[in-house]
Amino acid sequence: MTAVSGATHVYWPRAVGLSATAVVLGFLCQTAILPAVGLSAAIPVLFSVVAVLGIALGRNSGAITGFAAGLLLDVTGVGVLGVGALVGCLLGVASAGIRVDRWRWSGAVYVWAYTAGAAAAYAAVNSLITGSGLMWSSGFWAIVGGSLVCTLVLLPLRAPIRAVVR
Repeated sequence: MTAVSGATHVYWPRAVGLSATAVVLGFLCQTAILPAVGLSAAIPVLFSVVAVLGIALGRNSGAITGFAAGLLLDVTGVGVLGVGALVGCLLGVASAGIRVDRWRWSGAVYVWAYTAGAAAAYAAVNSLITGSGLMWSSGFWAIVGGSLVCTLVLLPLRAPIRAVVR
């Protein structure tokens, strides 16, 4: 049973509030703070947030959070409408299947691979649909390195997230 899908009605407001706050903070970090300090906006902070929330809250919450986060990216003009929502939803569901134990960074390789794969798929599908061509020179390294850093920073937060929601 996950924290949200198997919980009573008392817990879902906390899960919704926590997920919404995390998505907004991740979005602001990715689209406003990173470019302001000279880093690439291709660093998938928002997808890393979705992956960690998927692990912490389960498949249903991961899918809903991923859909909302991807739709937020799509609506703000970063990509084609619907691509981010689909990728985020699939990432939330897939990351919920990652088995982790008590070790702080257990599952880090899977989370990193899923996050980097989702960000790469998002960039590739958007470039194919818009016909702009795929530019992997600096964007590739921003996706790979950025998703690794985001994973290592955010993954230890899954236990406090579960504690807040339960």
